Amino acid sequence: MVVRFQLPVPPLRPFVQHYLLVHACYAGSDALQVVKPMPPAPQQCLYFYPRSALHTVDHADPARTRRLTGSFVVAPQLQRVNLHFGPDHLMLCAVFWPGGLQRLLSVPVKELLDVPEEGRALLGAGVAELEARLAELTDYDAMLAALETYLLGAWRRLRPAAERPLDRLLSVLLPTGRATHSLEHLAAEACLSPRQFERGFFERVGLPPKLYARLVRFDAAYRLKSRQPGLDWLAVAVQSGYYDYRHLLRDFHAFAGVTPPRLLAADGAYARFAGGNANVGGL
Repeated sequence: MVVRFQLPVPPLRPFVQHYLLVHACYAGSDALQVVKPMPPAPQQCLYFYPRSALHTVDHADPARTRRLTGSFVVAPQLQRVNLHFGPDHLMLCAVFWPGGLQRLLSVPVKELLDVPEEGRALLGAGVAELEARLAELTDYDAMLAALETYLLGAWRRLRPAAERPLDRLLSVLLPTGRATHSLEHLAAEACLSPRQFERGFFERVGLPPKLYARLVRFDAAYRLKSRQPGLDWLAVAVQSGYYDYRHLLRDFHAFAGVTPPRLLAADGAYARFAGGNANVGGL
């Protein structure tokens, strides 16, 4: 399995956190067993799948499935899905800072809650050309460069006055834990009234500030436990900003539909399967 992280060039860093490329090849029948639980997450992403298609299955309603291929845009999600990977799983992704997707590509994130949208439908001919280019490439560096070239083109088309105080605040607000501040305090930092702040936040992020902060805290707890499996759940809760384990348990039920140990067990099952059955993609 190949996993590549890359930081964007300086002009894109106010918008894009990083790029991620993952490539794994599975034996034909094994691919049907590759299921990755994907709990709700606050990230805004532009995904490309140049090889095998991705299938999503709603955790609460398995009859709700969707086939995703080419490119698609994902805004913050509140519902867990299970991902089924194809035999030639090649994924390229740009992960945006809060508000970055709306500012850089004019994506209406407030309309995309729990609904991945095809990139071509939202972004037009430019992303369609990039899809075709990625399907032809056989080099990881060239793929990442093609994605960055596309985003740089969008950056050059931005008006100089596109950034506002709220935009500068969003890139550091929630990822650093400052979402615990009151709405009035955050609005004052952005030079806005509380109502203006909430309206601008919803437009750029797709969720109200308090709900988004709760989602960020849940995501932080899930990722912390994934990185440090030996850490007990009470420590995870406290380090992620929860009052206690019961407080964390409530959010796991609300966002993932299961207890914290069951969600991590499902993710661990995927990791064990993928580690034993995925071959490095030979490009």
